[in-house]
Amino acid sequence: MRKIILTALLTTIVLMNSCDILQQIEGMKMLSKCEFRIHTITDIHLAEVNLSGIKQVSDIKTTDLLQLTQAVLSNELPLRFKVNLQVKNPNNQAASLNRLEWMLFVDNKQMLDGVVNENFVTGPGETGTLPVSVNLNLAELLQDNQIEQLINYASGLADGTGKSTRVMVKLKPSVMVGQQSIPYPGWLEVRHDFTAQ
Repeated sequence: MRKIILTALLTTIVLMNSCDILQQIEGMKMLSKCEFRIHTITDIHLAEVNLSGIKQVSDIKTTDLLQLTQAVLSNELPLRFKVNLQVKNPNNQAASLNRLEWMLFVDNKQMLDGVVNENFVTGPGETGTLPVSVNLNLAELLQDNQIEQLINYASGLADGTGKSTRVMVKLKPSVMVGQQSIPYPGWLEVRHDFTAQ
């Protein structure tokens, strides 16, 4: 009797795990059919100066300008922002991922890459937002460290410069199957031009 109960229990666990694995694989398959777009770029800070609403260098407070100048002179110009990806699921099943590798390109130049290790699910017929946090030292990526060019470049991601900034994010989602991460074959490309208003 004990053997029968143990066998039944083990069979149930295996079946539950198999269903969970199939569900995760199906979730990633549904994700590949989703529509991705860059919805917004928010929380933009350059050397801890908030660039929201900045149209030109003269709009920056004197104290913030001194902080930016000091950052440029020290060759440390940290830029951080959040790329909010909108994920529209046209499927009749949920789309999901457990891990997301990403590469960020601005004006066709690769700026950074990283990994989001979070579960993300968007239900059938729903649209979800997947935030991707980006941190980089802008001074290392640009040849010319003139402060006005750096500020215009960074603030062009948000608003106010009147110039278009081309942003592309390459994505490779993965799902965990047991203890193994199974990546999506190839990269999904999401492009957008941000033009200041």
